[in-house]
Amino acid sequence: MMFFDSELFGKVPSPESIEDLLALVKSHAPNRRNVYFWRGQSSIDWPIHSSAYRRLRLDSDKVTEKDMESYEKSLLDHATHQGYRYDSGRYLNDFELLAKLQHHGAATRLVDCSRNLLVGLWFACISEPESDGLLFGYHSDFVGGDENKSESRNYLDVCNRMDIHRNCIVWQPPVVSKRIASQNAQFLFSLVVDNPIGSLVISKKPDSYIAINITPSLKKKALVDLSEIFDIRHLTLFPDIDGFGHVHSFRFGRFEHNRW
Repeated sequence: MMFFDSELFGKVPSPESIEDLLALVKSHAPNRRNVYFWRGQSSIDWPIHSSAYRRLRLDSDKVTEKDMESYEKSLLDHATHQGYRYDSGRYLNDFELLAKLQHHGAATRLVDCSRNLLVGLWFACISEPESDGLLFGYHSDFVGGDENKSESRNYLDVCNRMDIHRNCIVWQPPVVSKRIASQNAQFLFSLVVDNPIGSLVISKKPDSYIAINITPSLKKKALVDLSEIFDIRHLTLFPDIDGFGHVHSFRFGRFEHNRW
């Protein structure tokens, strides 16, 4: 296995194929459940920040938890005023609404992850083709939150509990959009902190996560395998009119998304 010296994550493994990647992950936690939440980023030089954190940084050099709560409460109020609380006649609670907004491009504190390693790999590969990407897996032993459990509390109640536990929380959203289902979507969120690798609360224990370098050559090969073998591609990960419009835009050739 090759290794890569990264500025944020130190010396990390750098597999040359999907087969190498799977073998690496299988060997990382041999004595426990091998369950991770996967995040793919196109550059290994990018810290792990939520989109809301990045948005708030446009106006301020420092983002606090108070700033985040004020911003998201305002976002929820605006979305409610526009009628987005209802989805196919179903009333959405605060976090369900945040999930829906996130998947339609709004900036929230929810950090997109997937329960599927290969989906995370696709997101690490799909852009910045000349840059080393990051596939980040955070182990389920080091998070708060339960599998298949609703989040019916209001926004401030959730924030107050985060202050008590001070850990990273995982939440599996209900299927309020086709994207959530097709991407095996999972969200990580936490208090806003000043962490060397980002603004999430990430355990410092060495076996809490695995950071993997995705080289430009692996990006190119993996996208082919993901599409042809696993049918993981833009049309299947974004099975809505926004995704359809994107792949049929001027950005791509007429037949570029056909598999045969």
